[in-house]
Amino acid sequence: MTGWARWRLANGTGYQEAKSEIAAADLDFVTRYALWHESITPERTDTQSPGMHAAYKDPVMGFLHARLWPRMEDTTGLSLLPTYTYFRVYRPGAILERHRDRPACEVSATLLVGTNADPSWPLFIDGQRIVQEPGEMCVYRGCEVEHWREPMTGPAAAYHVQLFVHYVDADGPYSMCAGDEVRL
Repeated sequence: MTGWARWRLANGTGYQEAKSEIAAADLDFVTRYALWHESITPERTDTQSPGMHAAYKDPVMGFLHARLWPRMEDTTGLSLLPTYTYFRVYRPGAILERHRDRPACEVSATLLVGTNADPSWPLFIDGQRIVQEPGEMCVYRGCEVEHWREPMTGPAAAYHVQLFVHYVDADGPYSMCAGDEVRL
């Protein structure tokens, strides 16, 4: 928690809600891309959200990673180095286990890219329930605060496309994780 004092976040919290400033047309394109990617790719899943489509360091999501970098530095007040992106297409029945992230996720944001659910599927960070609209992101201390989602409900055709962008403080203890080449 030594770097917390340097973050430009609300006092006493491990997260801050923000607009991504990604254009609606770009969000629509990326949503369609993620759903297409899900339809043509053999099952990619992980232990935190079993059965849901996921992709690590996807090139299209890398474009958003770069676009969000200045916004992330402005929001946190830190000089940041990018580590990696991860996206998931969630469907009814999905769950995101309560967890904290590894050091490469020291400075993280979760961006709701697109959904056909109204309201969108809530996220919990540091015990707070957060309902996002497409284009909204939540910047959080990935290694420090617990975050999760309760089981997703809705019709079988429901989807929720979420992008996670991760960075490290360039002057912090995890700077060697830039590019996610070193796993601690």
